Amino acid sequence: MSNIRDVAKEAGVSTATVSRVINHDTMGRMTEETKERVWAAIAKLGYKAPAGSVKKKSQGTSVSDDSPQQIGCVISTDKDKYSDPYFLSILSAIEEQARRNGCSVPFVVTSKEIEDTPIVDTFFSGKLDGIILMNTLSNDIYSSIKKKVPAIVGIDTAHTDIDNIIYDHYAAASMAVDTLYKKGYKKIGFLGASPSGLAFEDSKRFRGYLSSMYAHKLTIDPRTTVDCKWQEDACFKAIKKMHKGGYLPDAFVVASDLMAMAVLRALYDLDIKVPDKVAVMGISNIEMSRFSNPPLSTIGIHTAQMGTLAFDTLKQRMEGYDMLPRTIALPLEIVLRASTND
Repeated sequence: MSNIRDVAKEAGVSTATVSRVINHDTMGRMTEETKERVWAAIAKLGYKAPAGSVKKKSQGTSVSDDSPQQIGCVISTDKDKYSDPYFLSILSAIEEQARRNGCSVPFVVTSKEIEDTPIVDTFFSGKLDGIILMNTLSNDIYSSIKKKVPAIVGIDTAHTDIDNIIYDHYAAASMAVDTLYKKGYKKIGFLGASPSGLAFEDSKRFRGYLSSMYAHKLTIDPRTTVDCKWQEDACFKAIKKMHKGGYLPDAFVVASDLMAMAVLRALYDLDIKVPDKVAVMGISNIEMSRFSNPPLSTIGIHTAQMGTLAFDTLKQRMEGYDMLPRTIALPLEIVLRASTND
């Protein structure tokens, strides 16, 4: 008859890891591949844990009564989930606040992954007490999550039946135009993108840009307003195209710092001095924007506070808070650096 040591040897892990898998303990980091190897070894060897060694809840779930609350996160990014600095900052704050409150964050997926049905099944294979969404999901997937998870909080989503932690996208772009205008720039272009499912013209950042341009009676050249679809390469190519066509504006508002840094790189390659010839202003104030060449002026978004507040709001919901959904808006700040004139 097989024992836990046999299972550990078969799976190539420690007996402690086998015990954690059996008890669905997620306090420590463990990959899905490791879990699958352990369960495969258990099935192959026909191992049955001794009575009392698996902690159970009254509902029959194989977790201990005092197991930590577990939450999941859905990140809105087309990049690797741990490479986008904007969402990584939010996620880091969520994980830190979860740790302080004795909770764990065992599930982190991108919105693209969660829309894939097989991944959804994997995502909900374990116990989840709550989930933080950083993107608007399709109706089918969202409805499925609502049925399976007792508490949900959004960060900048269009789901109006849950709490949402937001910043004002419209105001962010408008503030960027206002800042450039006050510094003397008149020909201001816009490189942006829109949330999934929305036309570029309907994005709040683009509307904020247009509103401020009209308010200052500035001329808008449609050739310098480009939908870059959140792709840095598209921004890079757009700058090269404008330069070749001879219609580069005096300044740009760019919908994210990552895209703005691609603009800076393109201008550098073209030997166009920033901000003497062209100024650049981003939106987000990610950490690396301080170290771009030149350092990037931007509209600051308090990403760490956004993650902390999202967790605290979710914790309230998990503990039974049942008032109407709230929208909590965080303030913005103008961060001036060398990519705009003093």
